[in-house]
Amino acid sequence: MALSTKSTPATNIVPTILIVEDEISVAAALREALEEKGYIVDVANDGLTGMTKAQAIKPAAIVLDLGLPKQNGLQVIERLRANKTLFSTPVIVLSNVESSVVLQKCEELGMQCYLVKNHTSIQKVIEAVQKTAPLQ
Repeated sequence: MALSTKSTPATNIVPTILIVEDEISVAAALREALEEKGYIVDVANDGLTGMTKAQAIKPAAIVLDLGLPKQNGLQVIERLRANKTLFSTPVIVLSNVESSVVLQKCEELGMQCYLVKNHTSIQKVIEAVQKTAPLQ
């Protein structure tokens, strides 16, 4: 009697990371570094486009600047948390804002991590993404 073994195909779903950043060079460097690690990456250069893309792609995590045109990062986080399908999306804030008041507000809104651009390397951002949305 032969044994039958059922194998199921591995379904490795690559996480999509949304970068919402208006500094083109920062967004490009992050995109390149994340894609090299194996992530799918989408970029938005303002808060409104960021929300539209988040709703469309439902990213595994969002790297979010606070000083954005059209809608600032805090407003984006508030809208994410008010959205039934996006309310638990991890947010990694990457900003030049060094304010305990802003940090506290981000914490209240459930951000995952707060990184200050002037004190953070691309590698630190990549590590935060890998911790938040690990590749399978």
